[in-house]
Amino acid sequence: MSSTADTTRSRRRGAELEHALYEATLDELAEVGYGRLTMEGVAARARTGKAAVYRRWSTRQALVLDALRHALPALPGFDPQIPARENLRAVFTVLCQLLAGETSFPGLPVIAGLLGDPVLRQAFVEAIVRPRLLVIESILGHAEETGEIEPGTLTPMAVQTGPALIMQACLLTGNPPTPQDIDRIVDSVLPVGRRDPLRTR
Repeated sequence: MSSTADTTRSRRRGAELEHALYEATLDELAEVGYGRLTMEGVAARARTGKAAVYRRWSTRQALVLDALRHALPALPGFDPQIPARENLRAVFTVLCQLLAGETSFPGLPVIAGLLGDPVLRQAFVEAIVRPRLLVIESILGHAEETGEIEPGTLTPMAVQTGPALIMQACLLTGNPPTPQDIDRIVDSVLPVGRRDPLRTR
């Protein structure tokens, strides 16, 4: 190995080195999948020694968990000043981008390879699925309180329907839903005939 490479390795410490290791882990996940990911492979991609990895993480599971947390995109909120339909469309659009791999977080094909590990599956649920369900629940709850949608629209099934249909589309087609598909998914949560009862009063 050249002295230049040795110098590059020795100069990176602390947060800079950790960032490089996180990026290397995400790149390895995308290229070889969780099943073939190794600590040595991550170290080589990050151009550092494997001791730098093992000092921070004792297992690849712990390394991957921290890398996923590092890559988490911002959680979308909702604007109480705009209709529930528009809020849902915005949340569903961001979820599509996330599952399609259009953010730094691994897309659904990579995530699917992690779901066989119970700890990583639970981490995915807690970090990605559950927070977005809570946002959807807040959107529907606020819309019920203001009379924008009919009482009873907020149900566990209504909250789960949008993300479930988005993930199904990604799994079955390999592509995220189109904007037109997202409109139809919103319709499944807020049926067109019920979406604005204030107009009929």
